[in-house]
Amino acid sequence: MGPTNPFSRDPDAQHNILAYKIFTLISFLLSFVTAIVYTHSPPLDGSYTNGTIFGISNLHVTPFTQSHVFVSIYWIVLYILQVGYIWHLFSGNEAHVKAAASVGSHFILFNLLHFAWIMLWCRSHFFLSEVVQVIQFLQLTALYLRHSTLPRWIHTPVVAMPLTFTFFLVVWNGAVMVHCHDLICRILANIAIWGIVVYAGFFLAVFKDWHVGFATAFLSAGLGVGQFFTKTIALQWPFAFAIMSIVFVSTCAVAFPEVFGASEAREGGERAPLLREDA
Repeated sequence: MGPTNPFSRDPDAQHNILAYKIFTLISFLLSFVTAIVYTHSPPLDGSYTNGTIFGISNLHVTPFTQSHVFVSIYWIVLYILQVGYIWHLFSGNEAHVKAAASVGSHFILFNLLHFAWIMLWCRSHFFLSEVVQVIQFLQLTALYLRHSTLPRWIHTPVVAMPLTFTFFLVVWNGAVMVHCHDLICRILANIAIWGIVVYAGFFLAVFKDWHVGFATAFLSAGLGVGQFFTKTIALQWPFAFAIMSIVFVSTCAVAFPEVFGASEAREGGERAPLLREDA
């Protein structure tokens, strides 16, 4: 017997949808509440140094340490947009429910892995937290490649913003893991930071994805601010701001082609839009 259609009127299928909605909501609340609690209070267990999310960051400053203000703003916006995604999942519009459910397993996994990362990071288990983030990056990349034409209200909070933050977090956590503080590591970081341009450039060139572009530009600015207040006499923060400028201008060229004289190409169908406006 083939798989049950979860959107049919079959009672078993309806139970599956109900269970899916419950797991989505629980996983989101688990991730959200844990992030709020561990932003303000450190864990009381564990054999290593414990701290809040930003407290651990302050104890292990690296060339990829972000501005905590920028990170906080980013996640506030992301959580608000994710609430909108969940609202569509619980709506009475079958098309919206179907669109939201198409990426549901990845969204649940994202929340669970984010929860695991917080628990490990705040207990200074940096190798394990890095492994979690690498898995997170791979599963979000797989989600992106499988569903590159999602409606904007799904793509931004479930795919583009989580994937971009995970990319930055992999190098941030990795730098903490290898204790990147000496001169040689900082020189290597001055080279590695340009990988941000490659990351954003790939999604802008291949998918015309300005959501990833603007998210990357914002976090690059956050990296620049964080590095400026960490080590003023250094190359990392000027590089970060240069990267932010390059990515921002490139993203604007993709998002607003008519401003950059590309309206003819758009009218000719050479620039197909990445995302659908609705489900």
